[in-house]
Parts: sequence; structure tokens; C-alpha cells
Amino acid sequence: MVHDLDENLFKKKIFDFSEGDNAPLLTKNDTIIEFWVTWCPHCQAMMPRYEKVSKEFPSVDCYRVEMEQNPSVADVFNIEAFPAFVFITPQGKMKKWVGELPAEELAQMVKEAFPNA
Repeated sequence: MVHDLDENLFKKKIFDFSEGDNAPLLTKNDTIIEFWVTWCPHCQAMMPRYEKVSKEFPSVDCYRVEMEQNPSVADVFNIEAFPAFVFITPQGKMKKWVGELPAEELAQMVKEAFPNA
């Protein structure tokens, strides 16, 4: 299941970027964050695909952040295009993908980013 995050929930669940570069990563699981905007047709197309893939990997925490309402979160990851996905391991390793893709390709990316998922 994909959960919506606003800036405050992001700070509580992922990390509090207002504390600077030394803020600890709070997530203890493999995590995916989708960055999207309401007016983007590619973002709208990805929503059901991301939801489907999230159900295939129940051990992965899946979130989405609407960027017009939460622009400071986009700045943390230098998000400039949508939809964008950031894959984060509990050790802090990150991988970013920008663009629309089929659910099968998103699932493959999850497998590559998180081999134990």
C-alpha cells in the first residue's frame, strides 16, 4: 500500500532534513518515495501501477509526496521532473528514477534496488 506523506510526516518517517546533513535516516525498511504533481498525466498514469507494485513487495515501505503542497521535500532530492521515484535502503543508499514506466519495469527496479524484498 502506498501512503501519502506531507513535509511533517516525511520528517517523522524518513528523516528531518531541517536538522541538516547529519540528520539520521529514520526508515528501518527498504523505502520508495514517489514525487508527483496533480496536473501531470504521467503521474496520474503511475498511481495505479505504483499501488500494484507496492502490494507485490509488502516488506518495502511505499510513500508518495505531492510536490506542489510540499516543495521543500523535492529540494532534498533535487527533484525537477515528475513522476520521480527515490529508492532508499536502511543503510542510506539511494537510487533515483524519473519518468513513467510500466508496472513490470517498476517491479524490476524494486528487485534490483532491494534484492531481499
